[in-house]
Amino acid sequence: MRGQEAVGPALRSAGSAVRACGRAYRRVVVDGRWYVVAAWLVAAVVVLLLPPAPGSSGRLLGGLLPVSSDALSVQERSLEAFDVPLLSGTAVVVHDPAGLDLLTRADVALWALATSQAELEGRVPDGPGHLVGAVPLPSSSADTAVTYLYASPGTSLTRTTELARQYAAHFHNQASVRTYVTGVTPAQVAQGDYLESRLGVFEGASVVVIAAVVALAFRSWVAPVAVLAVAGVGFVVSRRLLAALAQALGFSLPHQIEPLVVALFLGVVTDYCVLLFSTFHQELATTEDPREAARRAVARDAPIVAVAGLTVAGGTIALLAGDLGFFRSFGPALSLTVVVGLLLSLTLAPAVMTILGRRLFSLRRRQVAVATTPRDSERSRSRVHLLITRRGAAVATAVSVALLLLAALPALHLRLDQSFTAGLPEDDGARRGAQVLQDSRVRGASAPTEVLVEGEGVARERAALARFEELVRQQPEVVEAIGPAQSPVSERYGIVLSRDGDAARLLVVLGSDPLGAEAISDLRALEGRLDGLAREAGLEGVSVAVTGQTAVASELTALTRADLQRTLLVALGVELVLLALYLRALVAPLALLVCSALSVAAALGVTTWVFQDLGGAEGLVFYAPFATAVLLVALGSDYNVFAVGAIWAEAAHRPLSQAIAVAVPRSTRAITTAGLILAATFAMVAIIPLATFRQIAFTMTVGLLVDTFLVRPVLTPAVLTLLGRAAGWPGHRIRTSPEAPGSPSSPSAEEAVRG
Repeated sequence: MRGQEAVGPALRSAGSAVRACGRAYRRVVVDGRWYVVAAWLVAAVVVLLLPPAPGSSGRLLGGLLPVSSDALSVQERSLEAFDVPLLSGTAVVVHDPAGLDLLTRADVALWALATSQAELEGRVPDGPGHLVGAVPLPSSSADTAVTYLYASPGTSLTRTTELARQYAAHFHNQASVRTYVTGVTPAQVAQGDYLESRLGVFEGASVVVIAAVVALAFRSWVAPVAVLAVAGVGFVVSRRLLAALAQALGFSLPHQIEPLVVALFLGVVTDYCVLLFSTFHQELATTEDPREAARRAVARDAPIVAVAGLTVAGGTIALLAGDLGFFRSFGPALSLTVVVGLLLSLTLAPAVMTILGRRLFSLRRRQVAVATTPRDSERSRSRVHLLITRRGAAVATAVSVALLLLAALPALHLRLDQSFTAGLPEDDGARRGAQVLQDSRVRGASAPTEVLVEGEGVARERAALARFEELVRQQPEVVEAIGPAQSPVSERYGIVLSRDGDAARLLVVLGSDPLGAEAISDLRALEGRLDGLAREAGLEGVSVAVTGQTAVASELTALTRADLQRTLLVALGVELVLLALYLRALVAPLALLVCSALSVAAALGVTTWVFQDLGGAEGLVFYAPFATAVLLVALGSDYNVFAVGAIWAEAAHRPLSQAIAVAVPRSTRAITTAGLILAATFAMVAIIPLATFRQIAFTMTVGLLVDTFLVRPVLTPAVLTLLGRAAGWPGHRIRTSPEAPGSPSSPSAEEAVRG
């Protein structure tokens, strides 16, 4: 009893402190509105004057793996044992559709020899920025020759690609001969160029779409201008602030995630503005004083916006749970973006809203209805009336879950892909070069695999090594194997046989895209047979391992799957804690997260079906499912707060069915508008002409639309109806019957629906 007596005053004191903070906050953003606007403008000017932080540079796939990587360890041992590297990320393809004649083939070999001799004889400058070697692939097809190029250490990817184009220009004096620069390095450079060139177009298109949707939602040209002004100021601040924080805190900002950062920022800021503006418009109908209407709107929606923003930030920061540094850099970048957007929405948006007052909704100072039309309202109320009956809720839940599970089925055979060339536009030079290799049945030549054989004195077992090479060549996944059998009797240069005699290596060309899902699967199968092939060839007491871009991609795929599972579990755990604290319940948050998980699975399933099953892609780009799944979980919790927060507020003083009947129709328009804006913003990511961003745009758009039109308005209220009082467990907030049946303060569910 004494403990309870002590707790009561403490809770009342804490509640009083919270209310006092709320009043102070409302005074700042409403009464001090001009100071808030001035502060944000000053912040924008200050960050513009700061020197820009250095951008992130492109990296090959190997740069994405942890230092404990097996493929990287084998690569390091190979570089230590041999004088020259065997693998290259850059290949020059010389192709003649009519067939390469002997003179052209000789020219390919002599030009490679001249380039390598220039380095050996010291006729090139010291330091990075030049070619140190060129090695033709000994056996190619009748119409195609492949040469691997090696740049000096420290040479950037862009410079390496430029040197390769200069090398290929040597063959441009032959009319029938066509040359292509392909491989991992030029393809990655091309992806960066396409991203850079279309980023501005994507940003501009996003602005146009946001303006159009907001204008239609509010029937006003002032509202979209206000939203874009708020987002524009915040965008300037967040972009420079994020780069500065990345430099100060030591996390990287891969350029691959920049469109996601932009879409997320514009989407969440616009969504929160729409929510605040909608409530502000409703309050203007009850008071003549715009400042009082703003205070009421902020008092009602600021807590919801704050919790919603924290759920998105909390969900995205869960990316830190991954092992891959590439994914770990996503977390701080996306989370900080949301935090800046949240601060903007809680300060600048209310200040601008208060300054504009009624002019926010009409250029002619007349109110234009923002709420649903009578027909929309009647349709929404009719649907809700069905959802708050046990039978209707059961049917709605069963049908919704069945649809989501059916859509999710294709995700069971989702494959991950790391190909840079396959994701490029069809007319890109690197992709055309890869297609030439595909047509010549040596597609894997753009990034071959190295097989490293290690054992004491193994280099002296030439006959056994030759048999091993032949056995590898006979494997169904292999197009060509080159090694000791093609080496001169006296190995002088340490290319396939090490100088100390304890290592040998083969260059293996697979038949499919070396970074595609098929090649990854093929290499895993081949790797499982290599030890047996070595024993069959007579190589005893040796170890056999593989390295190269396919091996790296294989590890990256496995780690990505593990990271995705771990990160999603952490993200769901974070969202569960935040929702449980906000709703003061455990059952409802669990049910809501299950609904969100089904929505995410459905989005991934539809994407797999469209791109992999119908589109013929070998798989989805490895980080597309990862990033979209985490974002959709976080944004799903965001909409949970929007939708269920309103229901919970009504449930404080009426039964659950009546709370749903009142809250869902009232909040449907704002939530639908917000969902459409966010979906449209992410859809604009598809403007970037790369497979990665088309897949991201499609997955995010499908996921957000499913969430907006199925999960929130149908499945969520139906599930809550079925749960009834249990939804609020272990709390006692939810009740299913009026405390005083028939009393004026407790209308029936039908009355709540009607009015």
